[in-house]
Order: sequence, then structure tokens, then C-alpha cells
Amino acid sequence: MRYLQLFLLLTFSKLTNGQEVELLGKYGASFLGSESIEFVGKDSFYFRGFYCITGVHGKGRCEIRNNYFYFYFEKSINGKDSLKPALITKRNSESDLIELQITVVDNNEKPVSYATVEIERGSSRKNSWFADSSGRATIKINKNSSRIIVRTSAIEIEPGYLELEGGWDYKVKIYHRTNELVDTTLNKGEVFVYEIGDLTEDLILMRPQNSSEPFRKYRKMR
Repeated sequence: MRYLQLFLLLTFSKLTNGQEVELLGKYGASFLGSESIEFVGKDSFYFRGFYCITGVHGKGRCEIRNNYFYFYFEKSINGKDSLKPALITKRNSESDLIELQITVVDNNEKPVSYATVEIERGSSRKNSWFADSSGRATIKINKNSSRIIVRTSAIEIEPGYLELEGGWDYKVKIYHRTNELVDTTLNKGEVFVYEIGDLTEDLILMRPQNSSEPFRKYRKMR
């Protein structure tokens, strides 16, 4: 019944001007590239697109008007979102080893798969590990009082740097800005407009405005 109500609301929105979008959930389409749109709240969205070797992402507000989907991306005052500080929790180490649980994410909480995590301590040589597909790496090193330098890197992010006090176990989440050469943030007030071909609770058919390409199929992702 809820899906039927949702569909009726959206159908009504297509026929009237300026109605708030009531879609909820994530929809994705694959073509020569791929796009995913996650609708949250009344009329907010998160967008991610990948085209050949470059990607874009952003968030904002949206509406359906005159059979077109309008996506209004947020405009950052500084042109760049502020980088979130690392989340750090520590506890006393009960053994001769220190355990570092490190999670590498972008500034929107997306895990950075297989990121490189480099550990440096004093004058000792640097050692590197790879995070898993969830951006997590668990590292055990000898316990001493030397400060721990953590460097993180991957193709899609700007390098990260963090210093930790020695002698403790740590659980750390490190945030990163995306590498604009690989993944561009849409935060300058951009507007994407898509023509709607059809719309149900499980499928949205749409294509870029003034395009002659076939309608892309954005399927509900479970």
C-alpha cells in the first residue's frame, strides 16, 4: 500500500509544478558509464556517477516538474567541503604489541577500497599495508613510546596524514577529500535535468534533457 501511495504521489508530482519529490531509496543505472541516485527525506538526494575513467559525486535537492527531474546540487561557500577530522578512540594496550584498527573513507563516509596505509615510527623504516574492500586495515606493531605517523593514499583520494601517541591501541577513521582529477565533487550549484520516460516504485526511466539516447533504466537497489 505504501508503494502505491508513493507512486501516486510521484505521478501527481509529474503533472504539477514544483511538487516535492517523495521517492526514497537508492536507484542505479548502467550504460556506457553508471549512475546511482539515493533519495533521502522529502526532496534530498545523493548522486554518484562514473564515466569511463572519471567520476562525479554530490548532493542536493530535487523536484519533478513538467515531466522532468531537476537535481539542484549544493553550492559550497568555499568551493570545497571542509575535511572532517579523524575519529580516534584509544585504549591501554595489555600486550607487547600495539593494535591499530584503521578505516579509510572519503569525506562522505564512502570506504576507500584497498587504500595503502603506511606506518612510520621515529627513525625506523616505513612499513606499508593494504586496506580491504571495506577500507579497513588492522595492524600490529611493537609497543614503545615513539609517536606513530600514519599516511594513507589511493588513486581516488588526496593523501591523508595523522600522528598518534605511542603505547596505546587505536581505532581510527580517517577522512579524505576526493582526488578531483579522478572524482569531481559537484558543489558549485550545478543543475542536472533529466527527461522522465516512466516512473514506478521499482524503476525510473529517464535520460539527460535534449538527449536522443534511449531512456536509461534506474532500478531500485535492495
